[in-house]
Parts: sequence; C-alpha cells; structure tokens
Amino acid sequence: MKHRWVVWAWTWIGWTGLAIFLGLSSSLAYMAVGNPPRWSLTIRMSLAEIYIWGAIAPLVVRLARWFPFTRARLWRVLPVHLTASLAISLLKLIVDSAIRRSLFGFRNYVLITSLAPNVLFYWGIVAATHGIGYYRSSKERELRASQLEARLAQARLQLLQMQLHPHFLFNTLNTISELVHEDPETADRMISGLSDLLREALAAGTVQEVPIQRELAMLERYLEIQRTRFGDRLRVDVDVEPHALDALVPQLVLQPVVENAIRHGIGSHAKRGHITIAARVTGESLHIDVEDDGRGLQHANAEMSEGIGLSNTRERLEALYGDAARLSLRDRPNGGVILTIVVPLRRAQRGSNGTPSQAT
Repeated sequence: MKHRWVVWAWTWIGWTGLAIFLGLSSSLAYMAVGNPPRWSLTIRMSLAEIYIWGAIAPLVVRLARWFPFTRARLWRVLPVHLTASLAISLLKLIVDSAIRRSLFGFRNYVLITSLAPNVLFYWGIVAATHGIGYYRSSKERELRASQLEARLAQARLQLLQMQLHPHFLFNTLNTISELVHEDPETADRMISGLSDLLREALAAGTVQEVPIQRELAMLERYLEIQRTRFGDRLRVDVDVEPHALDALVPQLVLQPVVENAIRHGIGSHAKRGHITIAARVTGESLHIDVEDDGRGLQHANAEMSEGIGLSNTRERLEALYGDAARLSLRDRPNGGVILTIVVPLRRAQRGSNGTPSQAT
C-alpha cells in the first residue's frame, strides 16, 4: 500500500511539473511577440488542462494494455486506438472548455484543429505504456534467465560433489580390500575412520563452501586413514595463517588434491614422503599450496594427467568462481610438485559462540 502511494505521489509531481513547464512556455511565447507575460493565468490554465489528462490517463493506459500492439494483432488493434484517440480527445476538449468557463470566465471553442495536440498526447501515453511494458518484460526475462542459470549452476555443482564422494569412497575401499586379509586390524581401523569421515560429509549435506578450518578437520579424517595405510612413510605438515581460518573454500576441495599428492608423491616410490599444506590471504584472494617431495611433473608426465579428482576440482572452482579462481601445477626446485589453488576471499559468518559457521 505504501508503495502505491509513493507511485501516485510521483505521478502527481510529474503531471504538475509538466503543467508548470507548459504554462511558463506560454508566457515566454507572449513575451517573444512583445506582449506582457501572464504567468499566473498560463500556469493555472496549463494545470487545469494537464490535470484533465491526468484523470484520463489511467483509461488510456488500460486501453493500451488491453489492446497491445503486436505484429500479429497490429491491424486489429490500430482501428481501436484510432477511434479511442479521437473520442477521448474530443471528450477532453469538451471538458476543458467547461472547466475554463467555470474557472476563468471564458470558454474556448471546440475546433477540429484543436484535436491534433490531444490526439498526439493520447498516442504519447500509449507509447509510454508500451515502452514501460517492454522494459518490465525484458527485466522479467532477464530475472528468469538468471534464476535458471543459477539453478543450472547449483545442479552442476551438486552433480560434481556427488561424483566426488563415490570416487573417494571407491579408492578408500580398494585400499581396505588390499589390507583386509594381510592386516585385518589395520583394515578395521580404516573402516572405522572411513565411517567417521562419511558421517561428517553426509552431515554437511549439499553445502558448497565451508571455512578452511572445517575443511582441514575433514582432511585430517582422511589423513588418519592414509597414515594407517602408509605408516611412518607419510608426513603431513599444515601451515595456515590464523587470519585465513575463517576463509571459505569449496567443501572437500583438499581431499582430492592431497590424494593426488600422496599417490604421485609417495605411492609411486618406497621412500618416506613429505606433504605440506599452506594457506594464506593475499589481498582479496585465498592462496592454498599443497607441496609434495615426489618425482615431480617432468618424471611422471603420464601419471600426473588429471583424473577424476583434479578435473572435478578444477570444474568446481570454475562453476563457483569463474575466472576469479585457478588451479595450477608446477615443479618444486628441489623435486616434487606444488599444486596451487586461488579462490576469491570470502569469510564465514560467525556463529553465536564466535566460531566460523559454514556457508549456506
């Protein structure tokens, strides 16, 4: 209701402003031919004339909406508006003459030539109505298109996320199957760790972004399973700036990256391997580096081709952030690989207990 009153108020201001402009123009025209200006009279006459059109305008707007100009209906609608423009203009001249006689003591004659400006006024209202209608339709189409695009992007992200969970699950179950006969106790601990990890992943639902602090907690569950498998051969150090702990990252973004580092950095040889995970805030971006001390890209080109994990991660980054995110691989100077993820800096909202809460 308040919005409607605001619209009516601005409409009245617009009509009044137009009337004052026309009244001042009439007085200036008198002055241009050497006659004295009649400011008060011309403004009052313009107000009376414009207010009549203000009263008639809703009818014209309704006619324009009832009989819109479209390519298919042009020749059916045109006669309607031609007839209406003449009839309404004639009615307006009659009412205008009566009001001038009652307010100013004189009346103007209804002449055919006086119809032209009023007919043009009618068509101006029709044109404005159609213009506003086309603008609103365009905005509605843009809104529907953006909503559809957002729904498609969300569906794509959920599909990628659902693809990632089975990928991790099958890899872990394959490891367990290798140990279940050789080392049943170790396999049992891995099953317990996998159960805890999947429980947390399912509890997160379809949330796309979580604070990196929570992501590291999820990663630790995964690393517990891998430590059970590799024992002392696997060493992982985490170095995250305190200022970056509440920064948002895609859920489960680190697991496939670390899995790739373990597979190609440690799983490809028998010696002890070291993985470092570092995160820092740089300007408006969050930089995450995952380093391993394996053989590097140059010595493992065939093996380092992106599988489901890394390709999935790259697609998720693109779907979530577009060109604002990137994933890159490069060799370390002293051997191994550095995988870098850069995402726009977004921070989690603080919960009631002051800890970062996951994004919704």
